[in-house]
Amino acid sequence: VASVLQGAVVRRMNPLKIVQLGVLSCAGAFIILAKVDNERGLYIAATLLAVTSSTVVTGLNSLSSFEASSNERGEKLGNHRSFGQVGRAIGPILFCTLYWWAGRDMAYFTGAAGMFGVCAIVLGSLKNPVGLKLKHTSEKANGGVAAK
Repeated sequence: VASVLQGAVVRRMNPLKIVQLGVLSCAGAFIILAKVDNERGLYIAATLLAVTSSTVVTGLNSLSSFEASSNERGEKLGNHRSFGQVGRAIGPILFCTLYWWAGRDMAYFTGAAGMFGVCAIVLGSLKNPVGLKLKHTSEKANGGVAAK
């Protein structure tokens, strides 16, 4: 699911919409995982997490790239990826600690609550960067083909 979405759909859509789809999908997966009691529910949650996996990182990388000017793009993307690595290191430790301390329900409901906070930020605060608007304006001027 993730490879098909990333290869066929994600690269053609607006990066902000992609990130929004991904965080909503993740929140839904966490809610399902908190109470799943059958194999079907597990597959639904896994599919939603595959959607998250294929959308969020790609969309955020695109948004970061469009936000930076060409002479600062490497620094901004490097910082973005560094923060991502910190999250990948700390997140599992915190989540596993909560899982073993408080149980599955509490861990996944806490994760879902955190994702709803992220959803509020992504849906309410994130805007399309100026660089993305300039790219679309340039494509329209060139008959739908991106300028190189």
